[in-house]
Amino acid sequence: MSPATSARGILGAAIGSLIRAYRWLALRPLIAGVLVAILSITFAVAASTIQGFQQPQAHDEYSYLLGAETFAHGRLTNPTHPMWRYFETFHVLQQPTYNSKYPPANALFIAAGWVATGHPITGVWLSFAFMCVAMFWMLRAWIGANLGLGISLAFMAWMSQGYWSYSYWGGAVAAGAGALVLGALHRIVRGGGGARHAIVLGLGLLLLANSRPYEGFLVSLPVAVVLARWLWRDRGATWRRKWRQVVVPLGIVGLAGMFCMGEYNHAVTGRWLELPYSTYQRTRAAAPVFIWQQQNRLAPVADPTMRAFEAWEDSTYQWRKNPQSQVEFATAFVTDFVELVIPPTLLLPLLLIPLALRNRWTRFALGTLALTVVGMGLTAFFFSHYAAPLVGLVLVVHGSCLAWLARLRAGRLPVGSALAAAIVALWFVGGAGNTVHDFLTSSHTAWPDAWSEQRKLIADTLSRGGRRNVVIVRYGPAHSPHTEWVYNAADIDASPVVWARDMGDPGNQPLLDYFRDRAAWMVEVNSDSGSFRVSPYPSRTP
Repeated sequence: MSPATSARGILGAAIGSLIRAYRWLALRPLIAGVLVAILSITFAVAASTIQGFQQPQAHDEYSYLLGAETFAHGRLTNPTHPMWRYFETFHVLQQPTYNSKYPPANALFIAAGWVATGHPITGVWLSFAFMCVAMFWMLRAWIGANLGLGISLAFMAWMSQGYWSYSYWGGAVAAGAGALVLGALHRIVRGGGGARHAIVLGLGLLLLANSRPYEGFLVSLPVAVVLARWLWRDRGATWRRKWRQVVVPLGIVGLAGMFCMGEYNHAVTGRWLELPYSTYQRTRAAAPVFIWQQQNRLAPVADPTMRAFEAWEDSTYQWRKNPQSQVEFATAFVTDFVELVIPPTLLLPLLLIPLALRNRWTRFALGTLALTVVGMGLTAFFFSHYAAPLVGLVLVVHGSCLAWLARLRAGRLPVGSALAAAIVALWFVGGAGNTVHDFLTSSHTAWPDAWSEQRKLIADTLSRGGRRNVVIVRYGPAHSPHTEWVYNAADIDASPVVWARDMGDPGNQPLLDYFRDRAAWMVEVNSDSGSFRVSPYPSRTP
């Protein structure tokens, strides 16, 4: 036997062993799910390390952290601070209570990690692992054990490179919730249902309602139609069993969830049926949520940064009302969202959609995608994580096309299954390879010149030795309204550093009088790349 023949035999045996091990794992969902969870957290930790555990960058991240810290302290909300006008900032309610405007699900995950480890970033890793395991559970029902495991692992590796795995901006919770809803629906309708799947369906719907309510509602509409049709199709003894095993537990979970949502709304806004987001939109947002709504009429604000942000909101709203913007939105949805989930070079199997549409579940997935995208086109703003409830549907459509590709044969050769396996393998290797390469070659240090890192450095320096400070932020004309320094902890008075807006020398005096026991400083922020001048406040001796 030649060396070349021997090498081919060894390689073939190794590949055969790997395939057998993979099939063994795919048939054991509990072990496979645990593996997906461990790998998800590992990749998320690696992504955060590559990014240098950077400080929050977007307004929304600080707002989510405020909500998470509030929960971590065992509270639903915080009382309005007497000096709240100095602390006004974006996406944060100051009245009737002090809290994040956002639905609480993402903040709850962050709070869970914060309480468990003392670090909020672990809550992000927890939410990322939840999303990946939920996708595995869903795909196993929709696509099958073998292909479902492969797609979930590939998706996990690829998504670990995105901001969903290392930022506080959200996305993973809503995506995981959508996967729970879809996975439970498929199992219930296909006859493998029961009380446990009805409970999962209810929990998924509640998570959607408390993470991405509007997009989650659009996804839930077709789900409700399919479930209602399934309930109505067979009556008699089967009808009673369906109500006992599905409708009753689903109703109990739903009623309990709505009661909890009402309690939270009442604590934050004073009204059982008014979301914190709605209160913020009514009192502080310059642009409405939907393009057909009238523009909000807000009282003018003195702060130039807040006026600049309101102008940006208004310009975005005016642009979205233009019919041409709908085409640009559809393009952005594909380029920003679909390519976030699946590598662009591996989208070719979608050409098999006409074949995949023979399956009614694929038709349901594609129809739900279309309905939700049309509905999202009616909103004034779009970022990739807004479409998070659609991640599972995108994977289902792509996975259905891969399943049809796997049927392709050239004579007796199963070339289709080899191609499908190669696509999934490239998907996984592309994500994992990039993460491993960046982890081994990057310096693993935070961006020292970033404004958020400088903000943290100033806070850490001023608070050394237990010193307590109030820092007044004075913005220059070159400052961008998208980089905001004035964010505070849930308990403002207990914070070593309090950040406040500059209201001019006479206007700052009530704040200085309130915090008379603290050293007062001023930081001057003009260009967001620095430098940032920190000096004692002129009228106070530190």
